[in-house]
Amino acid sequence: MENQGKTSFTLLAISKLYNTRVNLVGIDENHRWIRPMPVYQSDIFAQEEKIFEVFGVTELVLNDWWGTAPRPEDRFFVRNPQVLPRLVKVLDETERVKLLRSLVDDSVDSIFSRGRTLGLIKAVVKDLNFRRNPYNPLEYEARMVFEDILGNLNYNWMVTDFMWHKSFQDFIRENPGKLSSRLKELRQLLNTRESYFVIGLTRIFLEYPGPYGGCWPQVLGIINL
Repeated sequence: MENQGKTSFTLLAISKLYNTRVNLVGIDENHRWIRPMPVYQSDIFAQEEKIFEVFGVTELVLNDWWGTAPRPEDRFFVRNPQVLPRLVKVLDETERVKLLRSLVDDSVDSIFSRGRTLGLIKAVVKDLNFRRNPYNPLEYEARMVFEDILGNLNYNWMVTDFMWHKSFQDFIRENPGKLSSRLKELRQLLNTRESYFVIGLTRIFLEYPGPYGGCWPQVLGIINL
């Protein structure tokens, strides 16, 4: 058991899964990427005292993941009433910039070709889209077309950033008919400000296998400084 015990977890992305499940993505105290599971929206948004926050450092207990086909970064989030998770601090602006610049990878391939399923890139955004999911009209689908800094390929991936989805749904409700202009503004903003993208791979889909060993790539978090 290599990955047991109390961990200082710095959260970098909250990603949508299904129903009330979410993915928490970040790093441990040794800057190793980890993905505590399972986690629910209530763990983040329904607590009297905040436990998780993007750029927050949370002390929690993790164990090795025992599920099928584990990814290298998967960890089991231990729910022990005697050792409750605790938000220790939130990084300030200087600490955030320093951390992101230390973690950023050269390209998509430099992450996934080395056996990892999580990483951080900078990119040039070519297009953004947010629409009703054609397979489930009750939900929305977000996509991003981008190049990494090598600029060799265009990638067209789903965006599962929880707060990204929420901000667009709030905007649509409050500003009907203005989504197109908002998407254009955000694309320009992401390309002019210092922006980072937390990317990752799903689990293996046997019925509809993805291009990375059966896994599908996604943009899990969008960070704009």
